[in-house]
Amino acid sequence: MSTSASSKRIKFDSPPSENDQNPVDDLEQEHCTICLQSFLDRTIIPVCAHEFCFECILLWSEQSRKCPLCSRSFNDSYLIHHIRSQYDYQKHYLPPLRSSSPPPLAPESRANALRNTRRERQWGRRQRREREEAEQLERAIARRRWIYQHHLYAKHVASNPYTRYRPFPTPTQFAASPDLISRMTIFLRRELRIWPNLDVEFLTTYTISLMKSIDIRSESAVKLLSEFLDLDTPYDAGVRHVNAEHFAHEIYSYLRSPYRDLKMYDQVAQV
Repeated sequence: MSTSASSKRIKFDSPPSENDQNPVDDLEQEHCTICLQSFLDRTIIPVCAHEFCFECILLWSEQSRKCPLCSRSFNDSYLIHHIRSQYDYQKHYLPPLRSSSPPPLAPESRANALRNTRRERQWGRRQRREREEAEQLERAIARRRWIYQHHLYAKHVASNPYTRYRPFPTPTQFAASPDLISRMTIFLRRELRIWPNLDVEFLTTYTISLMKSIDIRSESAVKLLSEFLDLDTPYDAGVRHVNAEHFAHEIYSYLRSPYRDLKMYDQVAQV
């Protein structure tokens, strides 16, 4: 970015006085007048200092080099975007308009087309984000499954102000805490997907009900959980039920931790 300091003050050196501003103006400045939505990558036309979304004004410029608000020409200009501060931004130089461009749309039709294009791009971004989140979840479940298959228990962390780990709540404390129940619900809905063919929602509710009445690591709780998690091994006193015991331990470790976000917990939990 090679520009003089004076050229960088196109938008910022002459702000309107307090008397010139009003709530309506402030509201309009927070939205792009092309797509009528909040700014995405706020972009400035230097010749008139009007602001739009980068994608909106870029698409507009492919049809017309006149500002949508004031009709001033910016044919030989550039756009200012990626604005991080008064002196930190990027310039986007516009290529010449095609000499054999298609007939321009009417302003209203052009604005509608731009809004539709932006909605399609937003939908595409949302689809990609949802797909990425689903892939991240599957990777996390695969990692948790590997931990159970190799009998890797989360290591104990002391309860103190430094670690922010706390003693495991009693059933009464757990039942009285909406926050603990909410955290455990999030954890269980992922953890129970490790085993195939389980009714995750039912077992989530079932496990939380157990935790409200008995210690989840007690023999009676492990016995009840083993009826779902250790189907191949009927319960017998003194016989370990590997999955149920491990599951109860992971519940214990997570609920003592200060983390709500499972991704962050996965990063710090030692096995």
